[in-house]
Amino acid sequence: MGLFSFLFGCGNESSYYKKNGKWHYDGMVVDSQNEPASFTPIDEYFAKDARIAYYRGTPIFIGENGSDSASFQVLSKYYAKDKAMVFFCDTERDSKEYWSIKRTVIKKIRDADPASFRMMSDGYLARDKSHLFRREKIVPVQDIDSFVLLEHAFARDKLRGYYRETEIPGSDGPSFNVLDAHYAKDQSKIYYVDGFSIGGTIKGVRQDTFKVIEEGYAVDGDKAYYRGKLISKDDVASLQYLAMGYAKTSRQVFYYGQLLKNADAASFSMTERFNGNFDATDKNRQFSAGQAIKPVP
Repeated sequence: MGLFSFLFGCGNESSYYKKNGKWHYDGMVVDSQNEPASFTPIDEYFAKDARIAYYRGTPIFIGENGSDSASFQVLSKYYAKDKAMVFFCDTERDSKEYWSIKRTVIKKIRDADPASFRMMSDGYLARDKSHLFRREKIVPVQDIDSFVLLEHAFARDKLRGYYRETEIPGSDGPSFNVLDAHYAKDQSKIYYVDGFSIGGTIKGVRQDTFKVIEEGYAVDGDKAYYRGKLISKDDVASLQYLAMGYAKTSRQVFYYGQLLKNADAASFSMTERFNGNFDATDKNRQFSAGQAIKPVP
Protein backbone atom coordinates (compact mmCIF):
# COMPACT_ATOMS: atom_id res chain seq x y z
CA MET A 1 0.00 0.00 0.00
CA GLY A 2 2.90 2.37 0.74
CA LEU A 3 4.27 1.87 -2.77
CA PHE A 4 0.80 2.30 -4.23
CA SER A 5 0.38 5.57 -2.34
CA PHE A 6 3.75 6.78 -3.57
CA LEU A 7 2.92 5.99 -7.18
CA PHE A 8 -0.45 7.68 -7.05
CA GLY A 9 0.97 10.72 -5.27
CA CYS A 10 3.88 11.25 -7.65
CA GLY A 11 3.47 14.57 -9.42
CA ASN A 12 0.33 15.52 -7.49
CA GLU A 13 -0.16 18.29 -4.92
CA SER A 14 -2.13 16.02 -2.60
CA SER A 15 -1.50 12.82 -0.67
CA TYR A 16 -5.19 12.02 -1.00
CA TYR A 17 -6.24 9.57 -3.70
CA LYS A 18 -9.30 7.57 -4.62
CA LYS A 19 -9.25 3.79 -4.93
CA ASN A 20 -12.16 1.38 -5.35
CA GLY A 21 -14.61 4.24 -4.82
CA LYS A 22 -13.10 5.32 -1.49
CA TRP A 23 -10.79 8.18 -0.60
CA HIS A 24 -7.46 7.36 1.02
CA TYR A 25 -4.73 9.36 2.70
CA ASP A 26 -1.26 7.80 2.75
CA GLY A 27 -2.69 4.31 2.44
CA MET A 28 -5.50 4.69 4.98
CA VAL A 29 -9.17 5.00 4.14
CA VAL A 30 -10.52 8.46 4.98
CA ASP A 31 -13.48 8.41 7.35
CA SER A 32 -15.84 10.34 5.10
CA GLN A 33 -19.06 8.36 5.38
CA ASN A 34 -21.36 11.35 5.64
CA GLU A 35 -20.52 13.13 2.37
CA PRO A 36 -18.23 10.85 0.31
CA ALA A 37 -19.49 12.14 -3.03
CA SER A 38 -18.50 15.73 -2.19
CA PHE A 39 -15.09 14.90 -0.74
CA THR A 40 -12.44 17.20 -2.26
CA PRO A 41 -8.70 17.41 -1.48
CA ILE A 42 -7.53 20.98 -0.90
CA ASP A 43 -3.77 20.41 -0.73
CA GLU A 44 -1.27 17.85 0.52
CA TYR A 45 -2.74 17.82 4.02
CA PHE A 46 -6.25 19.27 4.04
CA ALA A 47 -9.50 18.22 2.42
CA LYS A 48 -13.20 18.82 2.93
CA ASP A 49 -16.62 17.52 2.00
CA ALA A 50 -19.98 19.26 2.07
CA ARG A 51 -20.07 19.04 5.84
CA ILE A 52 -16.64 19.18 7.54
CA ALA A 53 -12.91 19.51 6.84
CA TYR A 54 -10.07 17.00 7.26
CA TYR A 55 -6.39 17.07 8.18
CA ARG A 56 -4.25 14.15 6.98
CA GLY A 57 -7.44 12.19 6.53
CA THR A 58 -8.69 12.88 10.06
CA PRO A 59 -12.02 14.72 10.49
CA ILE A 60 -11.51 18.08 12.18
CA PHE A 61 -13.67 17.97 15.28
CA ILE A 62 -12.97 20.03 18.40
CA GLY A 63 -15.00 18.42 21.14
CA GLU A 64 -18.48 17.99 19.69
CA ASN A 65 -18.04 20.85 17.25
CA GLY A 66 -17.11 19.99 13.70
CA SER A 67 -15.32 22.35 11.35
CA ASP A 68 -17.58 24.30 9.01
CA SER A 69 -16.91 23.22 5.45
CA ALA A 70 -18.47 26.25 3.76
CA SER A 71 -16.24 28.75 5.54
CA PHE A 72 -13.16 26.57 5.92
CA GLN A 73 -9.85 28.11 4.76
CA VAL A 74 -6.36 26.66 4.70
CA LEU A 75 -3.77 29.23 5.83
CA SER A 76 -0.59 27.14 5.76
CA LYS A 77 0.57 23.55 6.24
CA TYR A 78 -0.17 23.98 9.97
CA TYR A 79 -3.06 26.43 10.26
CA ALA A 80 -6.63 26.59 9.05
CA LYS A 81 -9.80 28.38 10.13
CA ASP A 82 -13.52 28.58 9.63
CA LYS A 83 -16.05 31.22 10.66
CA ALA A 84 -15.97 30.15 14.32
CA MET A 85 -12.57 28.59 15.07
CA VAL A 86 -8.87 28.66 14.25
CA PHE A 87 -7.11 25.28 14.09
CA PHE A 88 -3.50 24.28 14.60
CA CYS A 89 -2.70 20.97 12.93
CA ASP A 90 0.52 18.97 13.02
CA THR A 91 1.98 15.57 13.85
CA GLU A 92 3.95 14.53 16.90
CA ARG A 93 5.83 11.54 18.27
CA ASP A 94 6.02 10.37 21.88
CA SER A 95 9.28 9.27 23.52
CA LYS A 96 7.29 6.68 25.47
CA GLU A 97 6.61 5.01 22.12
CA TYR A 98 10.31 5.33 21.17
CA TRP A 99 9.40 8.00 18.59
CA SER A 100 8.11 5.23 16.34
CA ILE A 101 4.49 6.34 15.95
CA LYS A 102 3.50 9.61 14.32
CA ARG A 103 0.18 10.90 15.61
CA THR A 104 -2.04 13.57 14.12
CA VAL A 105 -2.68 16.57 16.38
CA ILE A 106 -5.57 18.97 15.80
CA LYS A 107 -6.14 21.77 18.30
CA LYS A 108 -8.39 24.78 18.55
CA ILE A 109 -6.43 27.96 19.20
CA ARG A 110 -8.14 29.53 22.16
CA ASP A 111 -8.61 33.31 22.17
CA ALA A 112 -7.82 33.49 18.44
CA ASP A 113 -10.09 35.71 16.34
CA PRO A 114 -10.90 33.88 13.07
CA ALA A 115 -11.79 37.02 11.14
CA SER A 116 -8.39 38.69 11.65
CA PHE A 117 -6.21 35.59 11.96
CA ARG A 118 -3.40 35.42 9.41
CA MET A 119 0.07 33.99 8.92
CA MET A 120 3.24 35.88 9.85
CA SER A 121 5.61 33.37 8.21
CA ASP A 122 5.69 30.04 6.40
CA GLY A 123 6.36 28.28 9.70
CA TYR A 124 4.62 28.35 13.07
CA LEU A 125 4.07 32.11 13.51
CA ALA A 126 0.65 33.68 13.07
CA ARG A 127 -1.34 36.57 14.50
CA ASP A 128 -4.79 38.06 14.86
CA LYS A 129 -5.85 41.57 15.84
CA SER A 130 -4.70 41.12 19.44
CA HIS A 131 -2.10 38.37 19.74
CA LEU A 132 0.95 36.70 18.26
CA PHE A 133 0.84 32.89 18.16
CA ARG A 134 3.45 30.17 17.89
CA ARG A 135 1.70 26.89 17.25
CA GLU A 136 -1.43 27.08 19.41
CA LYS A 137 0.05 29.30 22.15
CA ILE A 138 0.05 33.07 22.62
CA VAL A 139 3.48 34.71 22.48
CA PRO A 140 3.66 37.93 24.53
CA VAL A 141 4.83 41.00 22.62
CA GLN A 142 4.68 44.65 23.59
CA ASP A 143 2.74 45.91 20.56
CA ILE A 144 1.20 43.48 18.08
CA ASP A 145 0.18 46.20 15.62
CA SER A 146 3.78 47.28 15.01
CA PHE A 147 5.35 43.84 15.37
CA VAL A 148 7.36 42.83 12.29
CA LEU A 149 9.65 39.91 11.56
CA LEU A 150 13.23 40.62 10.56
CA GLU A 151 15.94 38.32 9.24
CA HIS A 152 17.63 35.51 11.18
CA ALA A 153 14.80 35.02 13.74
CA PHE A 154 14.89 38.65 14.93
CA ALA A 155 11.85 40.90 15.16
CA ARG A 156 10.84 44.28 16.55
CA ASP A 157 7.87 46.42 17.43
CA LYS A 158 7.66 50.09 18.35
CA LEU A 159 9.01 49.40 21.84
CA ARG A 160 11.37 46.42 21.83
CA GLY A 161 13.56 44.09 19.80
CA TYR A 162 13.01 40.31 19.88
CA TYR A 163 14.94 37.13 19.17
CA ARG A 164 12.97 33.95 18.50
CA GLU A 165 9.88 35.84 19.69
CA THR A 166 11.49 36.51 23.07
CA GLU A 167 11.70 40.15 24.11
CA ILE A 168 15.22 41.54 24.49
CA PRO A 169 15.11 43.51 27.76
CA GLY A 170 16.14 47.13 27.46
CA SER A 171 16.28 47.09 23.67
CA ASP A 172 14.96 50.02 21.64
CA GLY A 173 12.44 48.84 19.07
CA PRO A 174 12.44 51.80 16.65
CA SER A 175 16.23 51.66 16.15
CA PHE A 176 16.60 47.88 16.38
CA ASN A 177 18.28 46.32 13.33
CA VAL A 178 19.80 43.00 12.37
CA LEU A 179 23.47 42.80 11.44
CA ASP A 180 23.64 39.07 10.68
CA ALA A 181 22.64 35.75 12.26
CA HIS A 182 24.87 36.44 15.28
CA TYR A 183 24.49 40.17 15.95
CA ALA A 184 21.90 42.94 16.14
CA LYS A 185 22.01 46.51 17.37
CA ASP A 186 19.91 49.46 18.42
CA GLN A 187 20.85 53.08 19.03
CA SER A 188 23.02 52.31 22.06
CA LYS A 189 23.88 48.58 22.21
CA ILE A 190 25.26 45.66 20.24
CA TYR A 191 23.53 42.35 21.01
CA TYR A 192 24.97 38.90 20.34
CA VAL A 193 23.37 35.49 19.97
CA ASP A 194 24.43 32.67 22.26
CA GLY A 195 22.93 29.38 21.13
CA PHE A 196 19.18 29.89 20.80
CA SER A 197 18.91 33.10 22.82
CA ILE A 198 20.44 36.53 23.19
CA GLY A 199 23.63 36.23 25.22
CA GLY A 200 23.62 39.89 26.18
CA THR A 201 25.29 43.08 25.04
CA ILE A 202 28.95 43.57 24.17
CA LYS A 203 30.56 45.65 26.90
CA GLY A 204 32.94 48.41 25.89
CA VAL A 205 32.36 47.97 22.17
CA ARG A 206 32.83 50.88 19.76
CA GLN A 207 29.41 50.86 18.19
CA ASP A 208 30.17 53.42 15.48
CA THR A 209 32.95 51.22 14.01
CA PHE A 210 31.52 47.77 14.79
CA LYS A 211 31.62 45.54 11.71
CA VAL A 212 30.53 41.96 11.23
CA ILE A 213 33.04 39.73 9.42
CA GLU A 214 31.48 36.25 9.03
CA GLU A 215 30.21 33.30 11.07
CA GLY A 216 30.25 35.07 14.44
CA TYR A 217 33.50 36.98 13.97
CA ALA A 218 33.38 40.79 14.21
CA VAL A 219 35.63 43.79 14.87
CA ASP A 220 35.19 47.33 16.14
CA GLY A 221 38.50 48.86 15.07
CA ASP A 222 40.32 48.09 18.33
CA LYS A 223 39.09 44.65 19.28
CA ALA A 224 38.04 41.38 17.65
CA TYR A 225 35.06 39.34 18.82
CA TYR A 226 33.63 35.90 18.35
CA ARG A 227 29.90 35.63 19.09
CA GLY A 228 30.13 38.61 21.42
CA LYS A 229 33.24 37.48 23.30
CA LEU A 230 36.46 39.47 23.09
CA ILE A 231 39.17 37.34 21.47
CA SER A 232 41.94 39.77 20.49
CA LYS A 233 43.29 43.32 20.51
CA ASP A 234 46.16 42.54 18.14
CA ASP A 235 45.97 43.88 14.56
CA VAL A 236 42.24 43.24 14.36
CA ALA A 237 41.88 45.29 11.17
CA SER A 238 43.39 42.35 9.30
CA LEU A 239 40.89 39.78 10.64
CA GLN A 240 39.47 37.59 7.89
CA TYR A 241 37.25 34.54 7.99
CA LEU A 242 38.65 31.48 6.21
CA ALA A 243 36.22 28.53 6.47
CA MET A 244 35.04 25.76 8.81
CA GLY A 245 35.34 27.97 11.91
CA TYR A 246 38.84 29.24 11.15
CA ALA A 247 39.76 32.93 10.99
CA LYS A 248 43.04 34.80 11.18
CA THR A 249 44.74 38.17 11.42
CA SER A 250 48.27 38.90 10.23
CA ARG A 251 49.63 37.46 13.48
CA GLN A 252 47.00 35.17 15.02
CA VAL A 253 44.83 32.20 14.01
CA PHE A 254 41.48 31.28 15.59
CA TYR A 255 39.24 28.25 15.50
CA TYR A 256 35.65 29.06 16.52
CA GLY A 257 37.06 31.98 18.47
CA GLN A 258 39.80 30.02 20.24
CA LEU A 259 43.36 31.20 19.68
CA LEU A 260 45.64 28.58 18.09
CA LYS A 261 48.80 29.56 19.93
CA ASN A 262 51.22 27.51 17.84
CA ALA A 263 49.79 28.33 14.40
CA ASP A 264 51.79 30.50 11.99
CA ALA A 265 49.33 33.10 10.69
CA ALA A 266 51.38 34.16 7.67
CA SER A 267 51.41 30.67 6.15
CA PHE A 268 48.15 29.36 7.59
CA SER A 269 45.60 28.33 4.96
CA MET A 270 42.76 25.92 4.38
CA THR A 271 43.33 22.77 2.34
CA GLU A 272 41.77 22.83 -1.10
CA ARG A 273 39.85 19.66 -0.33
CA PHE A 274 39.29 18.19 3.13
CA ASN A 275 40.67 14.64 2.92
CA GLY A 276 39.36 13.37 6.27
CA ASN A 277 42.71 13.72 8.00
CA PHE A 278 43.33 17.47 8.12
CA ASP A 279 41.56 20.64 7.08
CA ALA A 280 44.25 23.35 7.33
CA THR A 281 48.01 23.76 7.29
CA ASP A 282 50.74 26.25 8.05
CA LYS A 283 54.44 25.98 7.16
CA ASN A 284 55.06 23.67 10.08
CA ARG A 285 51.95 21.60 10.84
CA GLN A 286 48.71 20.08 9.65
CA PHE A 287 45.53 20.90 11.57
CA SER A 288 42.26 19.07 12.06
CA ALA A 289 39.30 20.75 13.78
CA GLY A 290 41.61 23.29 15.39
CA GLN A 291 44.13 20.75 16.62
CA ALA A 292 47.71 20.46 15.37
CA ILE A 293 48.05 16.81 14.40
CA LYS A 294 51.45 16.34 12.75
CA PRO A 295 54.29 18.19 11.02
CA VAL A 296 53.98 19.08 7.37
CA PRO A 297 55.67 16.32 5.32
